[in-house]
Amino acid sequence: MRKLFSTASLFFALAITTVANAQISHGGEPLFNNNSAKVTWNTYYLPTIDNEKYLEEDLNSVKGGSPMRVSVGQQKELDILKYAHLSEDANGKHYLLAVQSPEAKFVTLDFTSYDIPEGATLYIYDQSGEFVLGSFNKDDVKEDGRFYTQAIPGSTAYIEYNVPADKEPGTLIIGNVGHGYKDIFQMISDTYSDAIEAAKGPHGTAEGSCHINVACSAADDWRDQVRSVVAIEIRANTNGGQLSFMCSGALINNTNQDRTPYVLSAFHCQDEEAMLGDLQQRYPNLVLNGLDFVFYFLYQTSTCSATVGSSNKSVTGAQMLAKYSYNGGSDFLLMRISNAIPDTYKPYYAGWDRNNVATATPGACIHHPGGDFKKISIPKTVKRMSGSYNKFWEVAWYTGNSNKGVTEQGSSGSPLFNADKRIIGQLYAGSSACNYMSGTDLYGRIYNSWTGGGTTTNSLSSWLDPANTGVMVLDGIDYTGSSAAINSVEDYNSAEMTVYPNPSNGNVHFDVNALGMANYKVFDLSGRCVKEGYTVLTATSQALDLSSLDNGTYILNLYTSSNSYTSKIIIKK
Repeated sequence: MRKLFSTASLFFALAITTVANAQISHGGEPLFNNNSAKVTWNTYYLPTIDNEKYLEEDLNSVKGGSPMRVSVGQQKELDILKYAHLSEDANGKHYLLAVQSPEAKFVTLDFTSYDIPEGATLYIYDQSGEFVLGSFNKDDVKEDGRFYTQAIPGSTAYIEYNVPADKEPGTLIIGNVGHGYKDIFQMISDTYSDAIEAAKGPHGTAEGSCHINVACSAADDWRDQVRSVVAIEIRANTNGGQLSFMCSGALINNTNQDRTPYVLSAFHCQDEEAMLGDLQQRYPNLVLNGLDFVFYFLYQTSTCSATVGSSNKSVTGAQMLAKYSYNGGSDFLLMRISNAIPDTYKPYYAGWDRNNVATATPGACIHHPGGDFKKISIPKTVKRMSGSYNKFWEVAWYTGNSNKGVTEQGSSGSPLFNADKRIIGQLYAGSSACNYMSGTDLYGRIYNSWTGGGTTTNSLSSWLDPANTGVMVLDGIDYTGSSAAINSVEDYNSAEMTVYPNPSNGNVHFDVNALGMANYKVFDLSGRCVKEGYTVLTATSQALDLSSLDNGTYILNLYTSSNSYTSKIIIKK
């Protein structure tokens, strides 16, 4: 089952057909990726882990008490250069090592020391050779000297490390091997025993059958917004090894329109109490020592009825910029992805609306329920909560044969869009499920997250409006093309501002339902801000002198403390 004002969601399943270079890489092909070559490899065997022990622990956990694990870590100081089979030829040295965690359904590798020379290449693949990560090179090291991978199917990871003939091999040490004791790779299509089936929802496939793939026609009006939503793997580094969890999130635009890779998700997706609370009851000395993040793009099926999807495209690493707790706050988390997002991932930076309204016209929720492929759910009503939960939207769903989807664990942090296709909140928790469609969900409100706790580390405003424009709504922007402020200005409440005369000689009068201080920006049609300033709106004076501008067509944006207004203006002297 899923959350009831609960914890972070769980690690998700990668459905694999053939995956090549899924994690950001530098191209190329491994030299030894064939079964005949693998007989010469050295193999490092890790201690055997009792999968049933951890499955039993999970099944005996209190529902909703803690996120369910899918992997446990084996901490090792595994020096690749020491244990690998070494071969040499005219091109250099080749280190070949298979790392096996017996009975594992998948493995992950955390290189705690990653210092390799210019020209060296690293590949990692599975037994079949169809799943390949790499090539990686010296530029892939993190700021802390580490490097880590996404999940690799099977019990064995094959590591191929190639060093040019004129270079020293450097240092390559694995400090943690994640042992997956639940089969996230087969969970999409295989039939399982009752025990595993009962536990499957939060770790790799949606628990319910009412969810709608984003490839279906229900998402046709939301194609851009679909591309903004990502699956987020959270790896919790603890003194007992590395654990894996899963949430959803969305790329989000900012007023600089500069495509900064900000991701909006939920506070509880990084909260130690939410992730480890139940585990700490069984393991009281368990301590969180840091988090790593992997973001998966376009993780969705290719057709409406498909049960397998496209290759996962991932980016590793992020900085947490701002967060606002669920205890008295709006449960938001804003991160910045550490690496540039490749254009091949087709990222879309969603717009947002921070207006303070009691109800919102329902749009859509796009999410990864249970860590499954991306889904779309259409709410029936969206209204502001009262009392102690007044920083949240309450979302109700259609029921019975009219149902258009709900959410599950794994959906946490996913965006709630209004009818204007702008984010107005992110999923905190709730009680909805395919077998309980009358349940409702809570989404932290962008309005409350905007000022948050009043500082840059617990509010959205300084990150999403770095120029301090005061804009109340902002449309999304694609990974290529012009800025949203120019392409979609008609959506910015333009009906509420009448400009006259238009065309004019630059002395512009306008009517808006606002008084007091306002700031304005004027953009030409290339998106360049050509004039900005402040004015005082009174009952008798609402005008601007723009006569210094050349003849042409412009976009006037006017921002007050409670709204924003936009109109096209034509200057013709």
